[in-house]
Amino acid sequence: MGKKVMKLFLDTMLRAAVIILAVAIIVMLVLLAKTVKKTASNGASTTQGTSGIVTEETDPSDPTFGNGDAAEDTSSDTEDATDAADNQDQAKSAKDAKIVVLNASGVSGVAATWQTTLSAAGYTSVDIGTYDNDSQSTTTVYTSSDYDISDLTGLLGTAATAPRSDIDSSVASDVDISGADIVVVIGIDNASNN
Repeated sequence: MGKKVMKLFLDTMLRAAVIILAVAIIVMLVLLAKTVKKTASNGASTTQGTSGIVTEETDPSDPTFGNGDAAEDTSSDTEDATDAADNQDQAKSAKDAKIVVLNASGVSGVAATWQTTLSAAGYTSVDIGTYDNDSQSTTTVYTSSDYDISDLTGLLGTAATAPRSDIDSSVASDVDISGADIVVVIGIDNASNN
């Protein structure tokens, strides 16, 4: 009994560490991207003068020198480019996606347990079903590149990823996966891990 409790405790701590690490990496990447964009935009404004010092005469945002309209157009173009780059870098949250969890572990009730786990973690649309083909040894998350699944794979621990187009609707007869944004096929590796 003590070994099971210790294993459960260690598994929980490992998952928590993986989730924290994943969140930290994402935050660092976002901050790095914003810093690079800010540095690039500052570099463009300082190259307009002959020195690296921005004075009133070389400040493109100062409408009192030169053509004020052109300066306004330049700053709005830079803002538009930055906004467009931010939108491209941000994938949709998997918590808002339509998710179908298929039990491919051969252990009864696994999909329902994962449905409860995912719902508790904030995933809003989670349906379940049974994988009709042979049992799978590893868990696989099928998704499009539109979704950020780092939190989801963090919860699953050892999940592989694959394009959403790689899984056919015929693998589950008890649930329709054709409208799902993300399909999670739970393998034997995650049959007892939640």
